[in-house]
Amino acid sequence: MKQVLILNGDIDKTVSTGFLINAYTTGAKNAGATVREIAIIDLIFNSNKLFNNRQIAELEPDLQKALSAIRQSNHIVLFCPVYVDHIPTKIKGFFDRLFMPDQIFNAQQQKIDNNFSGKSARIISILDEETFKDWKASKKTTYLSIKKNTFEKCRISPVLTNTIGQLHSLDNHYSKKWVTKMEKFGAQLI
Repeated sequence: MKQVLILNGDIDKTVSTGFLINAYTTGAKNAGATVREIAIIDLIFNSNKLFNNRQIAELEPDLQKALSAIRQSNHIVLFCPVYVDHIPTKIKGFFDRLFMPDQIFNAQQQKIDNNFSGKSARIISILDEETFKDWKASKKTTYLSIKKNTFEKCRISPVLTNTIGQLHSLDNHYSKKWVTKMEKFGAQLI
C-alpha cells in the first residue's frame, strides 16, 4: 500500500490550498493509499540553519516526527504557495533543516540521513496574482529550487511539478478544473 505524505506549505492555511489538498487526498485514498498531512506552519522548530552545516542543533520533536513521516512515505506532495516570487522563511527553514545534505547533530556527531531514494514527489506551486501574471508572460518556473536543490539532491525521483494561479473562487471553472486534476494526480500517486 502506498504511503503518501502531504506537506502543506501554506503559511496561512488558506481555504483554496485546503480545497486542493482535499481533492488530492480523495484521489489518493480512492486509489488505496494511506495519506498523512503535515502543515509546516504548525510545527514548532527553529527555522534558522545554524553552524554552516558543520554542526546542527538536535532536531526538535516536531522535526523528528516530520522526518519519520518522510522516511515512511513512498510519495511526497508539497503544496507551496509562492508570494511575489519567494518562499516563506518557515517553509525554507523546514527544508534547510531536514533536506540539506551532510548535516550533523550536536555532540554525538551523528548525521541526518536524508537519502530518500525510492521516493517520488510532486510540487504544487500556487502563485499569487502578481506572480501568476509574470509566470504566464515568461513561463519562468517558481519551484526549481525545491525540485533541483532539495528533492533531487536527496535522491527523490521523479519530481513532478504543477503551477496553479490563485483560486479566487472555489466554484469557478478554473478551480473545478484543478480539483479534477488533483484527484487524478492523487489516484496516480506519482
